[in-house]
Amino acid sequence: HLPLNPRRFDNPEAAGRFLIRRLAQLAKKYDFHYNRVTIRQQKTIWGSCSAKNNISLNIHLARLPDPLIDYVMLHELTHTRHKNHGAAFWSELTLILPELDFLRQQLKRYHPQLFILENSTAALEADKPSV
Repeated sequence: HLPLNPRRFDNPEAAGRFLIRRLAQLAKKYDFHYNRVTIRQQKTIWGSCSAKNNISLNIHLARLPDPLIDYVMLHELTHTRHKNHGAAFWSELTLILPELDFLRQQLKRYHPQLFILENSTAALEADKPSV
């Protein structure tokens, strides 16, 4: 089991900058090319890649363990070459991440909705009037 990332960000902008920087590092390392990246608070997905190679990443991705962050990013970067989840997609991703099966299983332990609920609860607690 991979624990949550101990890295904490002072604000969403810092988390977004971290994700954008890491995506660029991985793209350069593995020679992927994407158009632009957008950071969003998505309820159900960690990331996506459009037909125009625009990558969208969930802000809460920054809270996952580093190997899972890289897995999600490399998954989306692989979509810049293979637009579906066919054999060629999985073959290329497995060459980059030999531990792919383990990472896929680990990612199932997390869901973006958990972080949204956690943030909502924290916001509600912070808004309670002091007695």
